[in-house]
Amino acid sequence: MLISSKIAGVGLYVPPREITNDMVLDKLISESSGYHSQSELNLLIEKAVSKMKKAGCGVRYWCEPDEYCTDIALKAARMALENARLEPDEIDYIIFTGMSKAFVEPASAHVLRHELKAGRANVLDTQDACTSFAKSIQIGHSLICSGICRNILIVCGERTFDWADFCCKTIDELAWKFGSMTIGDAAGAIVLQQTDEACYTENTYHFDYSYSIKSGTYANCHIGLNHRLGTRYKLHSNSRTLFSTVTEAGWELVTGRMKADEKWVLQQIDIVFFHDIGRYIADFIFPTFQPLFPNSPTEYVSYFADYGNVASASLPLNLWLALKDNRLKKGDQAVFVCPAAGAQIGIMTFTF
Repeated sequence: MLISSKIAGVGLYVPPREITNDMVLDKLISESSGYHSQSELNLLIEKAVSKMKKAGCGVRYWCEPDEYCTDIALKAARMALENARLEPDEIDYIIFTGMSKAFVEPASAHVLRHELKAGRANVLDTQDACTSFAKSIQIGHSLICSGICRNILIVCGERTFDWADFCCKTIDELAWKFGSMTIGDAAGAIVLQQTDEACYTENTYHFDYSYSIKSGTYANCHIGLNHRLGTRYKLHSNSRTLFSTVTEAGWELVTGRMKADEKWVLQQIDIVFFHDIGRYIADFIFPTFQPLFPNSPTEYVSYFADYGNVASASLPLNLWLALKDNRLKKGDQAVFVCPAAGAQIGIMTFTF
């Protein structure tokens, strides 16, 4: 029997604490003012306001100080299980993914296993910046197709404001600190479930994940820990350099994949999702991407102004919003394009 996996449930949780652009600017002022004269501080704020307008920043949501990554992930996980009509003890594997972790060791997935009472589940943590969720789906899909698992919970709880760095000791530092001004917290979860339905088993491109990594460019966006590069637990990201690098990687990915398989770009695509990092996606990346896939939609719906950069939670957020707005239904062919630190870009096609 041919077997594949499908998305049987989707869950999302966004914390209620709304953070406006003015609130972010206030943090920039309070943490940077000691290093500048008033005229320099005014120039810093002027540049920050200009960057926020150019990026399309609106609002974002942050966890409460006592609300942790596994707390928000648990809420998204419960929603996904309810959506899939599964009990926790039916889950074979829990993959906790994304940038935020409860511990260095053991896997943060242990917390969810315990609090969900998912006593049968094995656990694993995965991490690779904003591509984490897509790469975890690739792992989960393989486990199901191999017959090892029937039901897999993939969940992230992105509490990323902990790493935000609003202290600009020089005006030039804003180029590396601006990414902190765009981040928002969110948790997302999906249930992958074994299926023998033909719309999944007969689709060659279901959960097909292609990627391109520009070797040695990881310094463009990083959070330091146990390495000579970066400040511990602080986000440093040069948006301009990162954008140009992932654009180059994306072009190399598409042209290389087209040479290897010309049918890849001829897929019928019903909906397009992006890891949304600002107006750059809607104004440049999507108009560049769409003509390469002639059977894809001409419209892209952005979430950035309403939620900010939610890191690896972008795919479940996209799915949840599309379901909420009736833009997504069972059997739709979807593509998820994910630029990310590394620097890299990934493209995943799948049947919903």
